[in-house]
Amino acid sequence: MEKLQKLPDYAVRESVSSIVHIRKFLTLSIGIVVVVVGLGVAVFASIDELAALVPFEMEQSLSHPYARALPRNRMMDQYLQGLADKLLAVQKLPAGMQVRVHYVDSSEASAFSTVGGHIFVFRGILEKLPHENALMMLLAHEIAHIKYRHPLKGLGKGVVASLMLSMLFGTAYSDTVDKVFHDAGLLTALKFSQSQEVLADEEGMRIYYQYYRHRNGMSDLYRIIEDNQPQLVSGSPYSGLQSDISERRQNILKQHYVKKMLDDQHAVIPFPPRIVAQLHPHLYSLKTAK
Repeated sequence: MEKLQKLPDYAVRESVSSIVHIRKFLTLSIGIVVVVVGLGVAVFASIDELAALVPFEMEQSLSHPYARALPRNRMMDQYLQGLADKLLAVQKLPAGMQVRVHYVDSSEASAFSTVGGHIFVFRGILEKLPHENALMMLLAHEIAHIKYRHPLKGLGKGVVASLMLSMLFGTAYSDTVDKVFHDAGLLTALKFSQSQEVLADEEGMRIYYQYYRHRNGMSDLYRIIEDNQPQLVSGSPYSGLQSDISERRQNILKQHYVKKMLDDQHAVIPFPPRIVAQLHPHLYSLKTAK
C-alpha cells in the first residue's frame, strides 16, 4: 500500500494561510455586496424624499424641447398665466422654481401639472367651470403639486434615481429618462397618489385664501367635478372615484384653516367677456345679439 507523502510544515502553513485569506476575502466581498444592496434598497425606498434634492433647473431641462413644440393660443395662455401669477405673488415657491400655464384647445375635461413647472388646462374643463374663482382654485391646486415636486415623483423611481446619479457623478442621465418623455411627451397626465392629491388640496386652499382672503367659490370646483364625473377623461387627475372626489370636497369644508376664514359672503368673479366668447362662442353671440 502506497504511503501518502507528508507535506512539509511550511507548505501546510502556507496552505492554511491561503485558505484563511480566501475566507476573509469572501467574507469582506459578501459584506460589501450586502452593504451596497442595502444602501440601494434604502435609497430606492426613500426616492420620493430625495426627489426634492434634484435641482429644478434639471427638471426644466427635461421639458424644454417638448414645451417649445406645444400649440399656442396667445390670448388664453396669457389669461391663464396672468391668473397663476396672481396666486404665485402671494406665496413663496422654492428658489428657481417657475410655473408656466398652457391652454389646450380640446374637449377633454382635464387639467394637470407636469415636470418643469408646466400646467395644462383643457377647454373641456374650462367650459364646465361656473366662474373665475373655481379656475383659481384649480390653478392653486396644480401649483401645489409643482411646489411639492409631485410631477417629478410621478415619473417613477427609476427616472428619479437616474437624475440623482447624474447629479452626483456629473454624468448624462440615462436613456430611460429620454424614453419616458419621447413616449409620453408633456401632454400626458401623471398619476398622483391620493395622499398627494389631498396635500395639493390643502396647499391649494391656503394659496386661494392668501389671495382672496375668503373661501367663497373654493368648493365649487369640486362640486363641478363631482357632478360631471362620468364625462371626465379616464386617467385625468379629476377622474378618480366618485367617493374620492366627494370625500375631498367635504375635507375642504372641514379644514381648520377654512373654518377660520372670513364668513362674510363675497361675490365670485365671472369670466371676462373675451374668455366667455372663446369658450362659448354660440352662447356669447346670442347674448350680444339681444
